[in-house]
Amino acid sequence: MSEMDGFEELIGDFAKEMENKALEHVASTAFKAARLCGLVMKEAKEWGVPKDLAEGMAADVWQIIMIPAGAEVVEASE
Repeated sequence: MSEMDGFEELIGDFAKEMENKALEHVASTAFKAARLCGLVMKEAKEWGVPKDLAEGMAADVWQIIMIPAGAEVVEASE
């Protein structure tokens, strides 16, 4: 029985490590997406694009990067 407990502990530690790596990856991706969104806003402003359209473009960039292909997206209604 103690061997099984050790095995479960090992798997638990491995799972925690993988979870931490996944969180680091998501955080890094979110940071990069935010920088790209800022660049989209900056370029749109320089080109004279209306602010609401530029914000929509930046939101589209965020969604393309952060939402996996094939994921079901449910938009909130007002």
